[in-house]
Amino acid sequence: MDHDHPMDLALWRYGIISPLLHRRANDAQVGELLDHLAGRYYLRSDGGQVSLSAETIRKWLYRYNRGGLPALDNKPRSDKGLHDVPEVLSEAMHRLRRDNPAWTVALILKELMDTGVWNGLSPSRSTMYRFASAKNLRRDPQLPPSRGCRDFTFTQFGQLWIADFLHGPRLKIGKQKKKTYLHAIIDDASRYVASAGFYRSETMESLITELMKACRTFGLPERLYTDNGAAYISRHLKIVTARLGVHLIHTPARRPQGRAKVERFFRTVRDQFLAKQRFQNIEQMNQALNPWLAEYHQRPHKSLDCSPLQKRLTGENACRHVPELADMDGLFRMERRCRVYNNGTIHLKKDVFEVPGCLPGQRVMVYFTPWDLSQVYYGDDMKLARRLDPVANAHRFDHAIFQNAREKTDDQKK
Repeated sequence: MDHDHPMDLALWRYGIISPLLHRRANDAQVGELLDHLAGRYYLRSDGGQVSLSAETIRKWLYRYNRGGLPALDNKPRSDKGLHDVPEVLSEAMHRLRRDNPAWTVALILKELMDTGVWNGLSPSRSTMYRFASAKNLRRDPQLPPSRGCRDFTFTQFGQLWIADFLHGPRLKIGKQKKKTYLHAIIDDASRYVASAGFYRSETMESLITELMKACRTFGLPERLYTDNGAAYISRHLKIVTARLGVHLIHTPARRPQGRAKVERFFRTVRDQFLAKQRFQNIEQMNQALNPWLAEYHQRPHKSLDCSPLQKRLTGENACRHVPELADMDGLFRMERRCRVYNNGTIHLKKDVFEVPGCLPGQRVMVYFTPWDLSQVYYGDDMKLARRLDPVANAHRFDHAIFQNAREKTDDQKK
């Protein structure tokens, strides 16, 4: 801590240990007092608060008993101003700072180690940092960041769709209150909401459901811009977007400014939709959301000088048309190669399916939707796999046995 006068730090420390100096015989033990003092927060000269360990306070008490008030002040280092840094290292650090003004000291030290100029041990790292401070080799804090944030706006509907989750209110589901999530896909050029819906979880199922709805209604966009959430970086979404020919873009780490448009829409949802209504379940929320979105699309948007609907209808459309006969569900299915076991089955997401016609030991391509295993297909000709039913398999010959017995009885009567 910095203090205006030489004795300020010593006086501040004395104020902390003074209860230990004036302890009476019937007071608590020193150890208990140390724990009590360590559990408090102390106001520093710069207005901040700090907590101290019991060991630190004990050392200050020891120093005061040995040398009085002056002993509570910080002693200047005996080697202050002296840095045992060889001339070769000094010149290398000055050269790297001159050529790379935006580099941190840590990056300069790493470069020195990578090039073999410094072995990382002698001089020590702390010595190198003190040398950098003394020689003014630290990075200038006024330097602009190497990668600035740049505003962007597309001009055509479908050139860029932005997808994100909004954490909604908690609803009572059963005996517990659970959080809801709004997944929205908004067009960058028109601010038109291509698809939106409330769900009970922030999962791939919610994302794919809304993306399918948007693609069925408007076609396939050129780009999909998302954050780095688990659903958005999943292998399934990468496969789906590659199959659709959609460029999947993720927000750079720790740079959320690119999603400002969808975040602004979420703020409107909180202030104008969620704040004015109370819902009992997810179904009520989605029923009320559709008419609210229709009204939102017709309101003038400040950044557009028109409504999102008008912007979408009057501007060009970059979405690619999906043929009516196209298997939209198939475009969003996931693929996986599964091993066929000796009983003619495959294991998929903790479930077992029969795949007639496949040889044991071979691997077969399986097509499925992770959250709906009612229709699982396999092979090049997309045969429908049957969920294993051991009970039904146990009685699979009953009908044939009964039929044969009846035929024998008829023959005997004749």
